[in-house]
Amino acid sequence: MSQEFRPDWFSPPGATLAMLMTHRGLTVGELGSRMQKDASFVLRLLSGTERIEPSIADFLAQNVGATSSFWLKRQEMFDAALGRVAKAIPANDAKDWLRTLPLREMHHSGWLGLSSQESRLRAALSYFGVTSPDEWRERYAEHATKYSYRTSRTFKSKLGALSAWLRQAELQAINIKCAKWNRDKFVRGLDEIRKLTRLKSPLMFMKPLRDICAAAGVAVVFVKAPSGCRASGATRFVSKDKALIILSFRYLSDDHFWFSFFHEAGHLVLHGSDSIFVDGEAAETTEKEKEANSFAARILIPLSEFDRLLALRANFKQIVRFAVSIGVSPGIVVGQMQHHGLLGQHQFNRLKRRYSWEQIERALQLTL
Repeated sequence: MSQEFRPDWFSPPGATLAMLMTHRGLTVGELGSRMQKDASFVLRLLSGTERIEPSIADFLAQNVGATSSFWLKRQEMFDAALGRVAKAIPANDAKDWLRTLPLREMHHSGWLGLSSQESRLRAALSYFGVTSPDEWRERYAEHATKYSYRTSRTFKSKLGALSAWLRQAELQAINIKCAKWNRDKFVRGLDEIRKLTRLKSPLMFMKPLRDICAAAGVAVVFVKAPSGCRASGATRFVSKDKALIILSFRYLSDDHFWFSFFHEAGHLVLHGSDSIFVDGEAAETTEKEKEANSFAARILIPLSEFDRLLALRANFKQIVRFAVSIGVSPGIVVGQMQHHGLLGQHQFNRLKRRYSWEQIERALQLTL
C-alpha cells in the first residue's frame, strides 16, 4: 500500500491571499479597513501566524475570492503540515531557538498573535516561513557573508532580533505596489526626495517618499527595530524587478533618518542586486559602505557647496541660511558639520527635527 504523500514544506494560506490581493489591487491597509481590523492583523494572516477562522473565511470569500470552504481547507492543510514540522524538531533545539527570538516584543508590536507556550514554536516557524531552526540559521546566519554591516566592531545586534526585523519588512513589502525596478528613474527621483527633507513631520513626507520610490521599483518600509537590533536600515532585492529599502527611524532625528535613506539608496544605485546590506552604526568598514556613505553625503551636501559647508561657523543664523540656500533641513547641515568635526556632537542639536513613534505610526496608516 502506498503511503500518503506528506511534503516537508508548507505554505500558509496567506501566500494565496497575497496573490489574490495583488490580482485585485488590494493593499494591506484597504483589506484591513474592510475587515475593520488593523494592518497588523492582515500581515499576520499573510505570514500564517493568524488563523483563518470561519468568519474570516466567509469575509475572504466575499471580498477577495475563492470560497469559504477553500479557505478553511487551506488552513486545515497548513495546520497539519505545521504540526508535523514542529513535532519533528527536538525539544531542546526548539527551546534553544525560541530563546534567541524576541517573541514578547514581537507580540507587543503586533507581529505575532497571542500564543500558548506549546504554540510558540509553530508561531515562530510560520512567521519566518521556515521548517526548522537550521533552515532559519541557514537563511539568516550561515549566509551572513551576504550581509555588509555599516557598524563598529562592538555591534551587538542579536541575530534573533535582527531576523525578526528583516522578516517583518519582507512581509510588509509583499503587498506594496511597485513598478519594475528602473535604476535611472530611481536616480531621477532622488532629486524630488531630497526636497522632502525640508518637511517637518513624517505625516508630510513618508507617503510621497514611498510613492516616488515605488514608481521606480523600490518598496520602502518603515519598521521599528526590536530590542537587540541596532540596524538603521537595510537594502536588498526581493526579486529581479523589485528592490526593498527598510528604515528603522532608529535615532528619531531628521539628520540620521535622511542620511540612512540616501545611504541605502546608494547601495541600490552603486551596487545593484549583488548583495544584501544591513546598516547599523556609522563606522566605515568596507569599500561598499564608504561608497554608500559618500553617495548619501554628496546628495545631502552637493560637492559644489562643500567648501561653503566647511566655512560655516558655530552660528545659528549661518547654519539656517546655508540650509535654506541649498534646500535641506538645518538638522541635516548640523549632522554633517558634526561628522566633519566643525561642531561638537552636543552642539546645535536643537536644530535637528525630532520624531516620535506616535507620529510615525499615524503616518504609516496613510502608506499601508
